[in-house]
Amino acid sequence: MDFLLGTITGLVIAALIFAILAFFRAGIEKRVKIIETRLGSAGPKIKGAIYMPESDAEMSRKEIIERNRKEGRDTPIDELRN
Repeated sequence: MDFLLGTITGLVIAALIFAILAFFRAGIEKRVKIIETRLGSAGPKIKGAIYMPESDAEMSRKEIIERNRKEGRDTPIDELRN
């Protein structure tokens, strides 16, 4: 008898907790969303970026590739390693 009473009490409590959370879910989510937007807009804003200049080796590789493209032939990797 005690086992049956405990099982029924547990199911009733679980259903009650589920009903309370389902009822207040919309209000809680709305408040959390407001807090997230305020925190997101309060931080520093990104204004630019840092671009690293190309190295001399990279510039020479691009020149070789462009020259071969104008001639209409593929560029072998051995040619780019130097």
